[in-house]
Amino acid sequence: MPDLLIAFILGTVQGLTEFLPVSSSGHLVLLQSFFGEEWLGDILFGVAVHLGTVLAVVIFFRREIFGLVKGILPGSYRRDQAWIIGCILITTAVTGVIGILFKERFEAMFSLPSLVAGMLIVTGFLTFATDKMGNTGKKYGQIRAQDAVTVGLFQALAITPGISRSGSTIFAGVLSGMDRTWAASYSFIASIPAILGAVVLEWGGEMRPVGAKHLVGALSACIVGLISLKFLVWTLRKHNFFIFSVYCWVAGTLYLAAVLLRGA
Repeated sequence: MPDLLIAFILGTVQGLTEFLPVSSSGHLVLLQSFFGEEWLGDILFGVAVHLGTVLAVVIFFRREIFGLVKGILPGSYRRDQAWIIGCILITTAVTGVIGILFKERFEAMFSLPSLVAGMLIVTGFLTFATDKMGNTGKKYGQIRAQDAVTVGLFQALAITPGISRSGSTIFAGVLSGMDRTWAASYSFIASIPAILGAVVLEWGGEMRPVGAKHLVGALSACIVGLISLKFLVWTLRKHNFFIFSVYCWVAGTLYLAAVLLRGA
């Protein structure tokens, strides 16, 4: 199969699964291993598709991000905007500390296929709970420091392959009393420094030429990411989040069965 087609497929999967609560890490590990070791070990390609999804978040939430930035500038300072940025920094710090302290343990989990399958099933229960939980309707600017810590802890949990970052952090936000759509907005805006930090750790300063496959992967991840973000927000508003639970349960069960059969 041509490299550009593989890059397009992997970028598309990254764009879909980074935002939909079905675990991008689990899906990418499976697909990259299917396409061969050269893809599984291509750190620069992983960096490219992650940067593509970051760009999708910036474009989709450009008004919210612009408002946050404007709110901390002299002459247009707003206390609620500054507070949200502070909470995002708290969330990022919690995730970063846990990610750095347990980096080797998290990385070791990627070589355990049965764990990935089991965590997909766990992700299904998180999204199911999100759809069923009551909503106190905590709105923009009402987030507390402890809410930011909770989201950060669940975001750190999502470093585990098979646990969806979006699914776990939206669950954490709703658990803290946030409105569903605001929980999603906070989750994805807070993901920007988290993903960029993960990219830096993953990259490790490795310098290699950027090729056409990296650009194709990043572009497809960005475009598909925009579509999946719109779909995700729609499902949250319509209380149809449980459809992702069904997918995770089925995918996790089938994957676990395949792992067990292969090991038999």
